Amino acid sequence: MLAIFQFIISICLTVLYAVNINFTFALIDISKVILVFFVINLILTILVLLTFVLLIYTTEKYKHDSLSKHKMFNPFNEYIFNFLYRVKPIIIDKENLPQNNNFIVYSNHVEYTDPLYVKQVYKNYALAYLSKVELFKYPVLKNILRGTGCIPLSRKVGDRQALQAVLQAIKQVKAGQPLGIFPEGTRSHANIIGEFKSGSFKIAQKAQADISPVVLFNMHKTIDVFKFFKAKVYIKILPIIPYDKFKDMDTNELSTFVHDLIEVEMNTLKEMDY
Repeated sequence: MLAIFQFIISICLTVLYAVNINFTFALIDISKVILVFFVINLILTILVLLTFVLLIYTTEKYKHDSLSKHKMFNPFNEYIFNFLYRVKPIIIDKENLPQNNNFIVYSNHVEYTDPLYVKQVYKNYALAYLSKVELFKYPVLKNILRGTGCIPLSRKVGDRQALQAVLQAIKQVKAGQPLGIFPEGTRSHANIIGEFKSGSFKIAQKAQADISPVVLFNMHKTIDVFKFFKAKVYIKILPIIPYDKFKDMDTNELSTFVHDLIEVEMNTLKEMDY
């Protein structure tokens, strides 16, 4: 939406400029108009990004589970990571999206932008993430993470902060804010799926939350720097796994169960040659 709005404004202002200079089809006038069009777009892009940063800082302390707050960021997410980054997310089986907020998204992890594209799919939920603690060191990014309820997780063995993060995650999910988790714990950079860390499923069990499994496919194409055409990436929403279905499983069984579901669907996408 922001990209369309920017394009319309750019066209209108460029036309006004052309009228003002008594445009003719001479090469010099054509060159001027094209240059003005790109300059206007550049200025508008900078203004959009500055507006986004301003909103991040001014709303950071507002309640992190506010759906209106999350929805406010969605257009900027799509503008930056679809329009500017030249990516076309294709969502499969949207009818499998949860009917309430008592759920946790478990997904394979391909690239660092995965959470942003998953967030676009779950745009009608105040979805937060269990995120590695290192991400909270970067300006702007840390404000976004904190402001939307993301929870820092230390990956150091025996770190007490990891236990606190898990307890906080359980508390947030029980309070009605859904959570996103990448149980591989690292990125694959390809259409493969690594072993899941079974401990991440303790959150779903303790919070008595449903599981919304997601398959991310071709996400590694997002990192191509020079993309003439938009990179197509696929996000497939699998059917909800209700808490009653896995409440008697241990974390290892549940981890294997969800892993296998995602792996089967990924192999199906490979066979379909997307």
